[in-house]
Amino acid sequence: MTIISESIDNPTALSSSDYVVRARAIAPIIEEHSAAGEAAGAMPEATIQALKEAGLFWMLVDPELGGGGVSADVALEVFEVIAEADGSTGWALMAAAVSTWNTSLYYPGFRQLFLDGRKPISCGTIAPLGTAVKVDGGLLVNTPPVPFGSGMDASDWVGTTVRILDEDGNPVLRENGTPLTRAIRAPKSETIVYGDWDVMGMAATGSYSYGWNDYFVPDDFTFDSAPLVAAPGKDYNGKTLDLLSSSVIGHGGVVLGLMRRALHEVARAVDGKKRMAYSVPVDEYPVFRKEFAEADAKFWSVRDYFYRVVREGIASTAESQSLTSEQMARVRQATTHVHTVATEVIMFASLWGGTQTIRNPSFLGRAVRDMVVARNHALIDIVTLDNAADPIIDSWK
Repeated sequence: MTIISESIDNPTALSSSDYVVRARAIAPIIEEHSAAGEAAGAMPEATIQALKEAGLFWMLVDPELGGGGVSADVALEVFEVIAEADGSTGWALMAAAVSTWNTSLYYPGFRQLFLDGRKPISCGTIAPLGTAVKVDGGLLVNTPPVPFGSGMDASDWVGTTVRILDEDGNPVLRENGTPLTRAIRAPKSETIVYGDWDVMGMAATGSYSYGWNDYFVPDDFTFDSAPLVAAPGKDYNGKTLDLLSSSVIGHGGVVLGLMRRALHEVARAVDGKKRMAYSVPVDEYPVFRKEFAEADAKFWSVRDYFYRVVREGIASTAESQSLTSEQMARVRQATTHVHTVATEVIMFASLWGGTQTIRNPSFLGRAVRDMVVARNHALIDIVTLDNAADPIIDSWK
């Protein structure tokens, strides 16, 4: 096994209490292996090892379990740093770190793994695509191929949500008439991984489809996640962010990192660059200068709003163990808006970057491809703005 700390300029940074410092320490290693990851369509082993040595997969986990215990906004800054080095790695880390955090909070069996001195890493999705029947001691699970298991290359546990059926195959309903569901976790070694992730961007996220056939999941590795989801239009009560908010905000951190990289790349690409029909180098051209200043303002303003909304939500759960419907709506609004602005900024950078955008390997070209994929995620669909509109409009009345 490669000892990554030997390749870091400041190895002591890996033991810093500041996880953003840890992320910056390994960012050069992430960047160094980014082209290999994209070419292979998987996370390089050196990348996974660097993330492990820095403890980033477990930074959100409670300190009593051996984790870093950082708040969600600090984790977002870590995702931002890593995604600036490589979008795929930032995305995979985001998916696995958030899943590992949630799993350590709510699954007794997974929590026991930490108490036994192990360092498990989880990934998975929350869409209830599979089904399960209750049997003695747990659930018998069947699923179709469940898509988008981001972070699979680094994980050793995998999860999803299943709908509970009775012995006759009929859905079991809750008292309110909604289907009874259960979130599950299983070892990756006992999971079917289809290896079908072949895409134009976010190529090295390991977002393979996966699933199980007649697979037994013990009760200690199941969890009723329904209480973590607020009813439409209602406030939420809980000690942490609601499930949807905690699942979506990481995406914002990743695309902020992509924006950072694109702005750095285009600023360097046009420095003293002469082009046909330009009377001055590109970096002295008034149109570029004006548009770069606008892109810079877009980045900082959307970043500040995004973090303000997230931090207000974190403070609310800490102080009152609740989130208002407006706060949850603003989390969705702010996260989607970050993606809209990031698309504009990165496309600006790709245009002015000229041929550097289209050549391989190219950090700027990769940022464009990664952003296109990030923008198409279901949790960032433009419909989220319509869903969030009522409480936001009401706040202005």
